[in-house]
Amino acid sequence: MVGGLPIETGAPTCRAVSASAASEIAWLLNLLTQTARYAVPALSELDATLLPGVSRLRAPITERVRHLWQDGRPGCAELLLCAHQAGGVIDAGPQRLFAWLRSGAGGASGAYELVTETREDRATILARLRRLAGEARARDAYLGVLVDVWTLASPAWERRGREVVAESCAAWETRLESGTRIDELVPPRHPLTHMDQPDLDALFARRRSFALSPLYFCMSGGHVVDFGEYLHIAVPASDLLPARKVRDAAFVADRLRVLAEPTRVRILLQAMAAPAGVMELTRSLRISQPTVSGHLRVLVEAGLVKPQGRGRRRVFAASRGRVERLLEDARATIARWD
Repeated sequence: MVGGLPIETGAPTCRAVSASAASEIAWLLNLLTQTARYAVPALSELDATLLPGVSRLRAPITERVRHLWQDGRPGCAELLLCAHQAGGVIDAGPQRLFAWLRSGAGGASGAYELVTETREDRATILARLRRLAGEARARDAYLGVLVDVWTLASPAWERRGREVVAESCAAWETRLESGTRIDELVPPRHPLTHMDQPDLDALFARRRSFALSPLYFCMSGGHVVDFGEYLHIAVPASDLLPARKVRDAAFVADRLRVLAEPTRVRILLQAMAAPAGVMELTRSLRISQPTVSGHLRVLVEAGLVKPQGRGRRRVFAASRGRVERLLEDARATIARWD
């Protein structure tokens, strides 16, 4: 534990560095139910390394979660809010979380601002918490899902996971003692690295402390969850060689694929110079409207270009920060192996 460890002047302080069984379950459940492209490859890597058999859970768990919530939203961001209400976010086992769900203790879900979430996700998370607080059947179904995920994961956790995470906690305590800000310490592809500096500063101005948990089953990325009085930040516990090299190579290739088409780059450069509509881009670049629309779709999905309303017109503006982040993610991912 690191109690009140200062990061730097004006930066948040670290309340604790600790294992988090709830976060391990949340990470696995998110991969099992997530529709994003990263989910299936990440599960395959886990299946081949740390957690054999996890891929077989994807279809049944996804169906059970879909039937439970019926809100069309993937992921399980509500899980860590439940663990927070249960007082078990930084427990090395899930017993308090499971007991809280069994007891039907409920909680004041409306008290959460969830400043790290989008407006749509915030509404979904709070609605799910209200259901868990008020419906015993929903709690039972939810608990059944969590127990089944943990039943698969717990042998690997007890056999090796606890030890790896304990070693990582000690290493992170040393890193934090250096005085470097947490967003400068997290690895490439962590959610904190995707935030623009003004947004980071605003987040840390509102949330003055955080707890950090290295995750055994997390091979890249991590999470940032707002509990109101503090943030919970999760990071990978280890590099997990050689699988990490394979994943990093695939990540760099996928990220740079967006910029591997010259016409797409021309459209991006035009949007960086000034916001433009599809027809403007078609005329100025002398390419067909379907070609422009197809490339814009790729750029929007990558977060490099954002649509904006200008009266009745729809224009596309490039995000300079996102472009720089894409290039920095690729550079930092490669540089970590230097």
